[in-house]
Amino acid sequence: MPKRRAEEQLMGNVAVGICPHTGGPIVTMTHPEGGSCQVLVAGACVTSWRPALDNGAERLLPAEASADLRPGQKPGLLEVCNLPSVPASEWKPEQLGSIQKKGGPLSVSLFAEVAGSDGKEGPPVAPLMARSRISLWPNRLLVELEVGNAGDDEAEPGKMLPEVNLGMLGFQGHCFGSGDPSTSSSPVELRSAYPPMEKEDGDEEGMEDPEEVMALCPNIRLGARGYSKLTASPTPAAGGSTRFEAIAPSPIILNAGEVVSGEVSLERM
Repeated sequence: MPKRRAEEQLMGNVAVGICPHTGGPIVTMTHPEGGSCQVLVAGACVTSWRPALDNGAERLLPAEASADLRPGQKPGLLEVCNLPSVPASEWKPEQLGSIQKKGGPLSVSLFAEVAGSDGKEGPPVAPLMARSRISLWPNRLLVELEVGNAGDDEAEPGKMLPEVNLGMLGFQGHCFGSGDPSTSSSPVELRSAYPPMEKEDGDEEGMEDPEEVMALCPNIRLGARGYSKLTASPTPAAGGSTRFEAIAPSPIILNAGEVVSGEVSLERM
């Protein structure tokens, strides 16, 4: 998973600015067909999502939100969870992507590297690499996460290579909208309006993993691949909202050279 060269020019409606709440860099994407989102570089956290169908209304809420907090008053939350081995400060902008064809998404990718240790002072620690790509359509937000053990997979004779225990890696978020979150038994009701993306090697996204879907509220669809154990619970915050998780169905352990990947998406239906 080599680090790619960052784009020298900003293309499309993608801009990097300063977050007024944290003082750190934040990426704002505004789709020409409507819809926008903001991504805080530190921690690769999506703090705002405004679908086109909602006419600019905010859909993401903070992790802890009171009943009188209105959407948009504070930064919202859709973030990677259970990845303490990659500090928030290690994430850096990697690539800003413009729309390649009509109806396509804007995107930004963030990259993080964490050095390992050779074990001379304590147990050896494997180096890590992580990439998050956030893609925005008018009414869909997709966050992909790839984490790899960057250790050399060719060990010296008699030398043990350190593994990486990522546990229940995945995403967590808080979405404005009330309803009864439940997995749908009818795929027609929650079928995405967007075709699968093409990966860089030409393969369609997630063809190796089936997508798990859930209705967060009557008009918000949650989808996940890889990190496919979905849970959600309604809260009284902001007059009606839903906290959710999309995590790995079982603990993830990576040996040297191994990579795990998955994704989560929110779609305004």
